[in-house]
Amino acid sequence: MHLYEVGIYNRFIREKVRTGDDVGKEEAKWEEVHYFDIEAENQEQAEKKIRLQYSKLQGFEVDYVKKYATS
Repeated sequence: MHLYEVGIYNRFIREKVRTGDDVGKEEAKWEEVHYFDIEAENQEQAEKKIRLQYSKLQGFEVDYVKKYATS
């Protein structure tokens, strides 16, 4: 297994914040990218794992998936 950093944000929230719509303080945080460490065999599996909690249908977008360097 490898360790990946996955960055996600919510496109629905991002759009609301940027157009000036009223959103709650906690909800507004999803305009920015949130970072998660995911153990997976490859980048594709890391993205699949994050999608189990953060669905594209709910507006979550994967900004990037980056494998941590191993020493």
